[in-house]
Amino acid sequence: MPITELTQRIEREFIIEVAPVYLAKGRIPKLERVQSWRTRSLLPLLNRLHGTVTGMVQQHMRVDGHRLVWLQGGNRDGESVVLLHGFGASKENWLPLLPFLAKRYQVFVLDLPGWGESQFHADARYGMDEQVSRVATWLAAAVSGPAHVVGSSMGGGVSGLLAGRYPHLVRSLTLMNAAGVAGKEHTPFELGLLQGRNGLIAHNLKGVFDLLRMTMSSRWLAALMAPAMSSDLISRRHVNEHLFRQLLALSPDPELPAFSSVVAPTQVIWGRDDKVLHVSCSDVFQRLIPHANVTILNGIGHLPMVEVPRVTARILRQHWRQAT
Repeated sequence: MPITELTQRIEREFIIEVAPVYLAKGRIPKLERVQSWRTRSLLPLLNRLHGTVTGMVQQHMRVDGHRLVWLQGGNRDGESVVLLHGFGASKENWLPLLPFLAKRYQVFVLDLPGWGESQFHADARYGMDEQVSRVATWLAAAVSGPAHVVGSSMGGGVSGLLAGRYPHLVRSLTLMNAAGVAGKEHTPFELGLLQGRNGLIAHNLKGVFDLLRMTMSSRWLAALMAPAMSSDLISRRHVNEHLFRQLLALSPDPELPAFSSVVAPTQVIWGRDDKVLHVSCSDVFQRLIPHANVTILNGIGHLPMVEVPRVTARILRQHWRQAT
């Protein structure tokens, strides 16, 4: 659709409403904690354990001063699939999905710059424009040919902008509970932001459970995952706050192509019970990308690939077959 003033307003509505309020009311991270942070993640151990089962191999390269880390595996002769995680997450969010994709597709699962095992620099910029540019550089160098790009939450925002700005790199696009637009109703997460509280940043074990309970519809799954994820999430709290504030303060350049410029075949997937980004955001994305197909998953929250990986994989495979 033509990029009009109305289109730009729709694409920037969330930032316009939330950014100034949260930046004024939200917790300001301690600079010395951000600068001195060092990862204490269990992810390297987890990857060694699952690597023998999934066949995924860790790779790395440098992009814009960052050592980027990703998992790569699956069918070497298959079409390329790139999976981009959301805020507070890492490439490991996609592990439940991999067994349903690896037989037919070559899969690349990236830790976005500043997240997971990819490098974080306290003095670097982590706005969406910078992240999209880094992912485009990585994709062009590491992935053979255009890829089916799938983004969850923040990774969905990155994926959509990537597809709008670098169409030659994207064979198809999937926006999964994607960030970047404002829905018709505020979720509990968004209401918290408007009061200066960020439910995606945990400061203790209870905060980790509350975070997972907010992102997933299953209480027992949240309780099961909380102990394993608590150390990494709590240790990163100052860094995560820094990164969140950067996402709001360094908003996308309105003069650059965005979601309404996407020409790739597009699938939107949303959990109806999402407490982070309201399900009505899917209608907004379809308005911006009229050729997009929308699938709503009843009884599912913010992370379909974790909650119902088999169902999610089936939707993805069907979309990719139609896009080829």
